[in-house]
Amino acid sequence: MVRIALAAALLLGLATLALLAAYHVRRKRIATFARALTRGSGSKEEAVFALARTLFATVPRRPDPKFPSIFAPLGASPVAVLEVGGCCAGIHRLFITALDAIGIPASQVTVCRPGPDAAHCLAQVQLGGAPLLIDVDYGVSYRRPDGQAVSLAELRAGVVPVLQNFMPDAGAVRVQGRSRTPPGYPGGRYFAFDYRLTCTANWTMSPVRRVAYAVLNPLTSGRIDYLRLPPLLEWPEVLLAGICAAAAILLVAVGTLGG
Repeated sequence: MVRIALAAALLLGLATLALLAAYHVRRKRIATFARALTRGSGSKEEAVFALARTLFATVPRRPDPKFPSIFAPLGASPVAVLEVGGCCAGIHRLFITALDAIGIPASQVTVCRPGPDAAHCLAQVQLGGAPLLIDVDYGVSYRRPDGQAVSLAELRAGVVPVLQNFMPDAGAVRVQGRSRTPPGYPGGRYFAFDYRLTCTANWTMSPVRRVAYAVLNPLTSGRIDYLRLPPLLEWPEVLLAGICAAAAILLVAVGTLGG
């Protein structure tokens, strides 16, 4: 039994190294992609919008390509989204990791319908001291009525954002199957967001997340809704490597105690 536990731990350790190697290679690919698109940008803001415009107009919309079987909840690899497309979560995962690769901090934001039900993903980008909320999937940035960037805290305080089209081409469209739609949210109840419920992660997508939120929300006095997730967590390769490493350590401990 001890030998089996240690052998399994060795295999998990090798899997961890393979996943981290895959992450390293794929992150370099995302960095090359991001640098090619933003080369010549005069500022970080120009680089952000250069990336956003390209992703809006060129990445096909489809269900996210996910890890197989039990690892599907980890989501899509940014490289897979770049290759075949994705939904709002995948598009913004690619956007966030591309910005991170060129040194621009960004993180996920979730807007909700009344309920609350998590409905849609966008990104918060840090440009100097000012946050910029941007929806690459639909080609808009969030603004205050005076035209200035609106923050997550302001949305939660009740400020209703004005959506500003960031596509300079009047004929720009997003590609979703056979349909082509211009920037902006379509009408309908799906997009009737209650922005006061905006948070930095989708805590409703699984029973595990809902339980975690029920525990973490009171422990953090509500600050969990403002906590920015590091871009590293947008890589399922890294998350799976962490799971494998933790399992390997547990098996080593079991094997040591058993011996």
